[in-house]
Amino acid sequence: MKGLNSRMSGVTLLEILLVLAIAAMIIIMSIRYYQSATDSEQANMAMEQIQAITAAADNLALGGGSYLASVSQAAISSVVGSNNMNTPNGSLITISNVVATSYGVSMPLGTTVCTSVLAKLQGNNKVSGTAACTAGTLSYTYDNTK
Repeated sequence: MKGLNSRMSGVTLLEILLVLAIAAMIIIMSIRYYQSATDSEQANMAMEQIQAITAAADNLALGGGSYLASVSQAAISSVVGSNNMNTPNGSLITISNVVATSYGVSMPLGTTVCTSVLAKLQGNNKVSGTAACTAGTLSYTYDNTK
């Protein structure tokens, strides 16, 4: 028989709560990092699509002689491929307002990705000052004369 002075060993409630709190913090930080990495990847994919659309429109204009006659939703889609006319979240990219040397683009991206892509477009002098994010949709006008 053990004496009265022997102590029971084990884990206290405080130690369990401390371990759970640390685990919760690690999980929350990893979720935030994953969301940030996902948004960054989608913004990079959107920029690649913008560059492909721009190159296609410029090539079509060179071949056709004028934006009005050669740049359209269908023509750009045939050059870049119909899969590349969808945003990273699956929404359709639309080309509109085609006039003499410019066209408009509308890309539903989501608020976080939209603001990131808009910041990257600010350095492009061919994107007019009308570029904006409205309800998570990026809208801009590309002007080939600048």
